[in-house]
Amino acid sequence: MSYKIVPISSEVANDVRKTMTSPYGGLPAWSSIANGYGPCRSCLQTFRQGEEERIYITYDPFSGRSELPLPGPVFIHTEQCREYAGDAFPTHLLSIPLILEGFGENSQLVTSHPVEADRLDEQIETVLNTEGVEFIHLRNAEAGCFIARIERLN
Repeated sequence: MSYKIVPISSEVANDVRKTMTSPYGGLPAWSSIANGYGPCRSCLQTFRQGEEERIYITYDPFSGRSELPLPGPVFIHTEQCREYAGDAFPTHLLSIPLILEGFGENSQLVTSHPVEADRLDEQIETVLNTEGVEFIHLRNAEAGCFIARIERLN
């Protein structure tokens, strides 16, 4: 099965950088030097702690997919970065603890699995083939926050 990784778009990230306002609810965003690894939810690169600035925003990864909002905190680079557009899973993310959460209609959590790096593609295929799963959220298993969406390719 083929899939694609869907990060926060450059359009959304650039609007946040310009307005310093979160895309969810118009809440204020703020920047600071990274004291954690992240990753940036647009380029999906981890932050250089103590060196790079990052913007903290409230983001609803269900926006446009469900009427039930489930916003949470995420980070993007303060400086413009290139939105992740790879053809495969970004393997550099395997250095951090990850969870695959399969969601169905109305933000219904159907299944959840910790990522096993040596079985990643198999796990993604299994979750996407689970009855009722429409898409996957990739989450940080340590902090619980959203990283990116994984969707089937048509």
